[in-house]
Amino acid sequence: MPGLADPSLFPAGTEEAAAEGRQPPNRPRLRPSIDADAPGGTTAAARSGPGTTGSSSTGRTPPAARRVPEPLLPGGRPQRPNWRQNARAYDAAIQAADGRRDRVEAARNDVLRVSPIETTEPFDPVGIRVGSFVLRPAFDSVLGYDDNPLRVATGRRPSLFQRFGGAMLLRSDWSRHALDADIRGSYTKYDDVSGNNRPELDARLRGRVDITERTRTELEGRYLLTTESAGDPDAPTGAVRPPPVITIGGTAGLVHSWNRLEVALRGAFDRTTYDNAKLRNGSILDRSDRNYDQPAATLRVGYDIRPGLRPFVEGRIDSRNFEREVDTSGYIRQSDGQQIRAGTSFEVTRTLTGEAATGWIVRRYEDPRLPDISGLLIDGSLVWTASGLTTVRFIAITSIDETSYEDTTGVLRRDLGLSVDHAFRRWLIGTARFGWGFDDYGQSGRRDDRFTMSGLITAKLSRDLWLTGEVRQERLSSNEPSNDYTANIMLVGLRLQR
Repeated sequence: MPGLADPSLFPAGTEEAAAEGRQPPNRPRLRPSIDADAPGGTTAAARSGPGTTGSSSTGRTPPAARRVPEPLLPGGRPQRPNWRQNARAYDAAIQAADGRRDRVEAARNDVLRVSPIETTEPFDPVGIRVGSFVLRPAFDSVLGYDDNPLRVATGRRPSLFQRFGGAMLLRSDWSRHALDADIRGSYTKYDDVSGNNRPELDARLRGRVDITERTRTELEGRYLLTTESAGDPDAPTGAVRPPPVITIGGTAGLVHSWNRLEVALRGAFDRTTYDNAKLRNGSILDRSDRNYDQPAATLRVGYDIRPGLRPFVEGRIDSRNFEREVDTSGYIRQSDGQQIRAGTSFEVTRTLTGEAATGWIVRRYEDPRLPDISGLLIDGSLVWTASGLTTVRFIAITSIDETSYEDTTGVLRRDLGLSVDHAFRRWLIGTARFGWGFDDYGQSGRRDDRFTMSGLITAKLSRDLWLTGEVRQERLSSNEPSNDYTANIMLVGLRLQR
């Protein structure tokens, strides 16, 4: 079940409109003061002969003069042009052009990089202004009923449960650079199945430094706390409570664009640790053989075909280095992973937005007894605004995860999710969700299909108070029937936010 702080319990950008290019203004037209016909380009002397009016010796009227006569000094000498005055006029024109360019860039920064404080939705939280930041805190309280909290095929033990959680979103409101924080956490407590109580926490800090108009750095630090809860094949049998799994990591990247071409290079490092499990017989299960470090590098190249459409190609390599060279089953778990995918990000008149990609993913293990894992990669995150009242969201994720299940190399996971939000009133939102997941446990032969269906209603009583109700069914169908289960969950929740 998702944690309360996860937005799945509560239903839910700016198009990068490039500034119009401008040609620099024409230079001011200076009065000619150099005679092009004079030898060596010297200053022209006053011409002899008839003036510009009257008749020539042939009796014909001469053509009108094509240039304004130079002003003459006493004595008939031409006056030299005021070079300093002309230079000032030229400099003023250049400064005016620079000023227009700066205003265009400032307007573009305002559109792209400043988070709006106001919200157009009448019942969405507006946040709290803290200096140059906007803070959006929230507190969640949920009362629920689960008829199979241990996710077993037989011997169900229904139980009421409570879930308490909170969230804090912090957004900078700067014209350049950005700093955001996103912290969500919850704790679930079962009345009759105390061995299934579990915490969850997802904390992320993101930053962006705009080096130039076309170059930026992106930084992220993260801390994730979760558990291997009931129904997970990797959950230790006989544990007093689900042992925590902690991931700490960070990402640093450099992004540069050349006109329509954008190149991004990112490096990441994550460390995942599995806490020891306390068993009901009083012993301690050591799980340090599952701890590993994972450095990774990603290169992505995209090209703007037109505004709102950017195809890209992305490659990623990583390595998983385990704390212990050999695990408790006698296997060397070190491995190297590669993936390549191609797709596009798009924003079609703000009706269809998101990103979709497909490719290939592979993981190769150091131990020759562990076969490689590979498969088709499908990733995507799409939002379709079907109307002013209806929004459809789709998500697809493919990954290769570690497992301790029966001498298995790893597990290839695929997840697809679809949700439909409909506003019956501006304050009353109905949501239907459907999810499917497939787990392939490689040479062990186990294959699991996971299904989720839910209906959710949200009543937005005000910007600060929302009420929710949800009915959900989770089902697992395995080719090993003893692992099948079905769970029905009912939830009633309250959210206080600002």
